Amino acid sequence: MFREKIKVLDCTIRDGGLINNHAFDHKFVRAVYKALSEAGVDYMEIGYKNSKKLFPEKDFGAWKFCDDDAIKKVIDGIESGTRISVMVDVGRVDVDDVKPRKESPVAMIRVASYVKDIDKAIYLVNHFAQKGYETTVNIMAISRALDNELNEALH
Repeated sequence: MFREKIKVLDCTIRDGGLINNHAFDHKFVRAVYKALSEAGVDYMEIGYKNSKKLFPEKDFGAWKFCDDDAIKKVIDGIESGTRISVMVDVGRVDVDDVKPRKESPVAMIRVASYVKDIDKAIYLVNHFAQKGYETTVNIMAISRALDNELNEALH
């Protein structure tokens, strides 16, 4: 059943990059984008937008940093309604490295945060929204945080 408000996000490349240091070649990422486009997937989370000041480029593939030129190389010439998403982790992104939406092939930025840093995540979401991006917050390890709070309340 089709539901207009429900969107599908594929994070194969972003999540898979945790295994191979984000070293997928452009041809492979392009093939995934093409397949997702043909399948009608709403968003492809292509990788992280991490600061090159924190992570040495020589140790990681392109999808650790998601430079706009690398993304354009993947998506150019493919007829698609699939929008590009990237993830940023609180404390690992340089907001000045993120161009305004109108200058980027990225449509959405997902901010990953632990509960303890939610104020920083909200700051980033607001900052990226002001630059024109769709934004979301991905709270990590939420069940662990709730378990800890429950245990503290019981003891």
